[in-house]
Amino acid sequence: MSPTRPRPEDFLELVERARRGRLKLYIGFAAGVGKTYRMLEEARALHKRGVDIVLAYIETHDRADTAALIEGLEVIPRQRIEYRGVTTEEMNLEAVLDRKPQIAVVDEIPHTNSPGNKNKKRYQDVIDILEAGINVIGALNIQHLESLKDLVERSTGVAIRETVPDGFQKEADQVVNL
Repeated sequence: MSPTRPRPEDFLELVERARRGRLKLYIGFAAGVGKTYRMLEEARALHKRGVDIVLAYIETHDRADTAALIEGLEVIPRQRIEYRGVTTEEMNLEAVLDRKPQIAVVDEIPHTNSPGNKNKKRYQDVIDILEAGINVIGALNIQHLESLKDLVERSTGVAIRETVPDGFQKEADQVVNL
């Protein structure tokens, strides 16, 4: 029996994977544990070191200490989308891709985008950013992983409407549990 020979496509897959951005996830056990705060602290530290970093989407939840960490960092303006008479603000995926920073910070990854966006879910936007070769630092809560949704709903009695596939977390190069 002869050993299997590598296919030319095998090398191409390695090359393409190397071009893909890296993903770092902050995963929390609940809202308010400090995911956004920690991402912004990291963004400030990286910016101070000269790294080209942008805030693609941040939700401060009206916390003054969190909002203060945004000062001095580049923020990609949100995209305003009108649907059935309601205007929402979403991450502007095209602006992030056009800007092509070294790192983009994306909060609230399980979010369902408004109709009219390219992707139905924000985690799909993150995948597009990674495929463009841009690194991402992002955040989500553990209950938003598909495999844990039912368990958390049964345990807490709280309905979870937004999830990400477990495979998304497996794409992460680094995970910080909070």
